[in-house]
Amino acid sequence: MNDAQILAFAESAECMAAAAGNYIREAVKKPFSTEIKGDGSPVTDVDKATEDCIREIIAERHPDHGILGEEREPVSPDAEFVWIIDPIDGTLPFLAGIPVFGTLIALMQGDTPLIGIIDMPMTGERWIGRHGMETLRNGAPIRTRACSDLSSALMSTSNPDFYESDTVGALDNMRAATKLAVYGGSCMSYAQIATGRIDVGLDVQFDIHDYLPLVPVIQGAGGVITDWKGNPLTRDSGDRFVASGDPRVHEQVLRVVGG
Repeated sequence: MNDAQILAFAESAECMAAAAGNYIREAVKKPFSTEIKGDGSPVTDVDKATEDCIREIIAERHPDHGILGEEREPVSPDAEFVWIIDPIDGTLPFLAGIPVFGTLIALMQGDTPLIGIIDMPMTGERWIGRHGMETLRNGAPIRTRACSDLSSALMSTSNPDFYESDTVGALDNMRAATKLAVYGGSCMSYAQIATGRIDVGLDVQFDIHDYLPLVPVIQGAGGVITDWKGNPLTRDSGDRFVASGDPRVHEQVLRVVGG
């Protein structure tokens, strides 16, 4: 995969993000319906329609590519290139009108995330990661910040309620090991790791739509993102992951959550 091909895929991904953002900004002005999925999480008709907008662009531009979207059925999941879609990451903040929800898009080649987008429709910010290239925020390069010791770190997690008996101990250990903690930022928190505002992000009960788009964004800004054992994130990585802006602090985090 050469740089020209990656840039062409990135241009398609930005087109998808722009279409999704336009739809969401209009949709929030009108009433919408909400239902509860089998896993107990909410989904709105805006989630589904936003995913449909993205799928239409994939079908037009890349008809031979597969699609794994959070709200619709898979399309050619064994294709060489597969798009991962989370139309609204942070549906609870979306329902509450708190503008930290965003659209996540990734392009996978096998288990390698080539493209990752975090698009925040209500704040007008977009982070794009491209395999082997620097991460951009609204077109400008960004970098994570240095943090050599976990005791000085600002950590984030999306929702402490997601932690259960087998994982809450790791959260408690992280709270004790870090300087400050912030909650409820959804994908915005991981974007801010790439920007250098947050040092560590930790989450559980997430799936591939939530974390694979983050991989090129975090890595292209100089950070690290893995499962809790330090393994690279793939389509089979389970529901626990951690991202750090500084590789030195990431090693410390893995020891804390592993313990």
